[in-house]
Amino acid sequence: MKKLILAFLLFIPIFLFSQQVVPIEEYLQFNGRFDFTAFGNTLNIEENGGFGGCTILTESSADFQLDPGQTFVSAQLYWAGSGSGDFDVKLNGTSITADRTFALTATSGLNYFSAYADVTNIVAQNGEGAYTFSDLDLTGVIGPYCAGGTNFGGWAIIIIYEDPSLLLNQITLFDGLDYVGLNHNNINISLENISAATDVAAKIGFLAWEGDSGIAVNESLRLNNILIDNPPLNPGNNAFNGTNSYTNSYDLYNMDLDYYDLQGLDIIEPGDDQIDIQLSSGQDFIMVNNIVVSVNSELPDATITIDNLGVLCEDRNIEVNYTVSNANSTALLPANVPIAFYADAVLLGQTQTLNDIPIGATESGTINLNIPVGTPQVFTLKAVVDDDGNGNSTVLETNEGNNEFEQVVDLSQQGLLISGAEESCEGQTETLTANFPDLDEYNWFLNGNPFGGNTPSIQVTQSGDYSVSGSLGSCVVEESPVFTITFTPPPTINDTPEPLVTCDSDSNGFTDFFLHSADGDITMGDPTLTVTYHYTELDAQTNEGILPEPFENIIPYNDVVYARVSSANTGCYAIAVLELQVRDSPVLTEPTPYRLCDDDADGFAIFDLTTKADEILGGLDPLENDLYYYRLEQDAIDAGNAALENPDFSGAIQNITAYQNQVQNTQTLYVLGVGTDTNTSPNNGAQGCYDIVELELIVDPIPLVVEPADYHLCDDTLNGSTVDDQISTFDLTT
Repeated sequence: MKKLILAFLLFIPIFLFSQQVVPIEEYLQFNGRFDFTAFGNTLNIEENGGFGGCTILTESSADFQLDPGQTFVSAQLYWAGSGSGDFDVKLNGTSITADRTFALTATSGLNYFSAYADVTNIVAQNGEGAYTFSDLDLTGVIGPYCAGGTNFGGWAIIIIYEDPSLLLNQITLFDGLDYVGLNHNNINISLENISAATDVAAKIGFLAWEGDSGIAVNESLRLNNILIDNPPLNPGNNAFNGTNSYTNSYDLYNMDLDYYDLQGLDIIEPGDDQIDIQLSSGQDFIMVNNIVVSVNSELPDATITIDNLGVLCEDRNIEVNYTVSNANSTALLPANVPIAFYADAVLLGQTQTLNDIPIGATESGTINLNIPVGTPQVFTLKAVVDDDGNGNSTVLETNEGNNEFEQVVDLSQQGLLISGAEESCEGQTETLTANFPDLDEYNWFLNGNPFGGNTPSIQVTQSGDYSVSGSLGSCVVEESPVFTITFTPPPTINDTPEPLVTCDSDSNGFTDFFLHSADGDITMGDPTLTVTYHYTELDAQTNEGILPEPFENIIPYNDVVYARVSSANTGCYAIAVLELQVRDSPVLTEPTPYRLCDDDADGFAIFDLTTKADEILGGLDPLENDLYYYRLEQDAIDAGNAALENPDFSGAIQNITAYQNQVQNTQTLYVLGVGTDTNTSPNNGAQGCYDIVELELIVDPIPLVVEPADYHLCDDTLNGSTVDDQISTFDLTT
């Protein structure tokens, strides 16, 4: 079902006339089992005029409700007011910017505006219920309009809905910003391209602004010159009186949102192909924004698209695939509708539809067109359905203005062309493809010599000039322009780099590797090469799964990763395999202090450090682990860190069998244990791995003994009598 809504925006004193208008013209059309309704509200709190207040709201609300069985299809919002315009508003809190705007200017210099936005998505999301229109703030501009009674504002939403119980209707929406009044009595609009079946569900609606209920001078709506009224809400001589037919309200101040049921009025007769609409006012100035009309009209609507163009043959024939549709319609499109094809304005060929096309259906076809010699290389190919070749229509349609489809054609692009990579790398395979994949035969050439099979695509691995020719039935296609591809060698790298070796302190076979430490070895110092590391060769080839830094090996002790080495100059790459080796570090035992007596009481002694070796090794094989002794801990650490690649133990204590402590009485030495076993499987003391423990040297002083005085005791007395036996008991601890 289709609907047309007419909105009248008139906020100008009756003694003035408009200097600028936007004519009311068809804007939207809906064809199907459709009908329309509307809702909205004014921002005025009373009818304006010389005795009214100069106040206006910034928001107002209205309810939207459909009946059971009706399905929402579309929503079109219009708002209007005094001034040059406020085009950013809100509906239920959602910000809206006008899609289209309309302006009207009076001879007084006062301006009035209207705006439009498609709010289908907002209404579909919010559904039925209350709607609040807000953020239309005209309070700062209406002052100059109040004395003349043209201070106004308001909004309305035209709703299109579907109902399976309805007939097939055409809903047409006209809009613009025109006016009727003392100096411009009528607006005349014609609804054309209809084929009325009945007047069932026929109706007309409009939205108008600035109507005054007390002025009733020839304010009328006529269809086919027949006066339409709806008393008492809309008398025949006062159509613009601030009413809302959808809610039966009389207080839609300075705004009319009305509709009229036309069924049974003998206005629309079966077979009518046009409806004339006239809006009039003999005094009151009314601005018109939109009109909506519903008619039970059963007509097809033929449209066409060019789907695809074939290859240009040597005889300048070209195949065109097209589709004819009957989408926005209310009747089937009959068979044998003519179709014409033009190169710019030159008729190239004609055909016709083969079958009846039902509502919403399509029919596809193919035509071979000959491109005349002298046709520009680049031209516009135009397909026109319902065209007898002379620009004449043969079928009445809902829309006679949508029968054409245009496509710019470059004939140089309709010959055989080759697409593919122009540069690649040696060792890779590239695909070259002809731009037309549906020929019967293909002939490929490399440097002028036959190459490849009878396929639209070929695989190539070598540099050279490639071309292709072909045929499609009797259509012979000349050889394509040469397509050159160059394969560049991969970068030169060291593809067998030295393994990365890392020591493992906890002897579980896993540790972190800093993979990029091998970059220099692999690239041989070339700064134009970039290295990424991958766990599989496939990842390296596709440049996926780049490993993090540091990377912990996945297989214990012995693992490999793949280095992808890319050239910044060519984009080509090479792959190297990098071994990762985990070696166990020796685990030394912290020895007990090494103590000697200070024979000469000077705090120094001669130590044989080798006597602590077995204790420090703690069972480690002395043949697979070397011990080095350092006075400074950092020297031991530095030597240990260098043990894997550049072993240098020259800083160690040289005379370890007769070492004199350098610090009086007590000195700490640092013992570096370095593995010498070249076997990289799990073991204690792998080559180059180390551990460090502390060895404390202590020089103990010899105790000083003093010669005591004589120890004298008296002879013992027994039972009160003296025994002179010269024997007594001595307490030596005293």
